[in-house]
Formats: sequence, structure tokens, C-alpha cells
Amino acid sequence: VWNLPWADNHGFQYFIQAFSNPDFIRALRNTVVLNVLDLLFGFPAPIIFALILNELPFRRFKRVVQTIAYMPHFLSWVIIYGIAVQLFTPTTGLVNMILTNLGFQAIPFLNDPKMWIVTYIGLGVWQSFGWGSIIYLAAIAGVNTELYEAASMDGAGRFKKMWHITLPGIKPT
Repeated sequence: VWNLPWADNHGFQYFIQAFSNPDFIRALRNTVVLNVLDLLFGFPAPIIFALILNELPFRRFKRVVQTIAYMPHFLSWVIIYGIAVQLFTPTTGLVNMILTNLGFQAIPFLNDPKMWIVTYIGLGVWQSFGWGSIIYLAAIAGVNTELYEAASMDGAGRFKKMWHITLPGIKPT
């Protein structure tokens, strides 16, 4: 193995070449920043959505909303990129056409680096929050209903039940 052409210098020359490239630090920083932002916004989104769905009183409506929300999970990133181009292109994108028709200025969602990050994180959250909420809805279903009944007897409202029973109940998940 050590005599193969790619293993010159004990196999480290390509690592040294990659790590000494000035663009490596920028690429590493961008990767870390995008992953931290994705974690920051992508982690709570399915939890919040599951809590909202759990509070909906109409079962049929709840199931329809849940089904629509987790459908983007089955789309590839190529399709999501195509949707993003159709929606966010500065001159012909649907969102910017609506903004300009309402008298606002077009927003360069895909051209401006800061707006691109917002768009990228938003698309990632949109694609995954519905599917991730299924896990939290299952965890919420496992919370003991007697706790909710006891809280109702003590006069707790929906928000207090959610804060003091549901969230601690799904904390291990």
C-alpha cells in the first residue's frame, strides 16, 4: 500500500496540501457556521411544530397539516434548489415579484451572501421540521395523561401544561 503513487510522503502530502491551502480555513469556518446555525434553528423547529400540532383540537385538520409538513422530507436537494430558484430569483422569483408588485424592493435571496445563508438555513428547516416532528409527537403521546388531568384540576391552562408537563415529558427524546 505504501508504494502506491497516492501514498507518497507516507500518505500525508495531500492532507498537508489541503490544510495549507488558504481557502481551507474559510471553508472550515463556513462549514462550522452553517452547521451551528442549522442546529440553532433546525433543532427547536420540530419541537415547536409538534407542540403546536398537539394543541390543535381538530384531529382531521391536524393530520392534514402534519402530512403536508413532512412531505418536503421526501424531496431531494436538487428539487428543493429548483423550488428555491423559482421562488427567490431577484427578477423572476415569485417572492420578489410579489414584493415589487406591492411596492417593496426585491431582495437578493440567492445573490447576497448574508441572505443566502438565511435562505439556506430556512430551506433546510423547511425540509426537515415536519419529519422531525413525528418523533416528538410520538414522545408527547407517551406522556402520562393523568398528569394533564391533575394539572387541569389545579387550574393550569394549556401553556402551563405544555411548559410543566409536555416539555419535561419529552426532554429525554
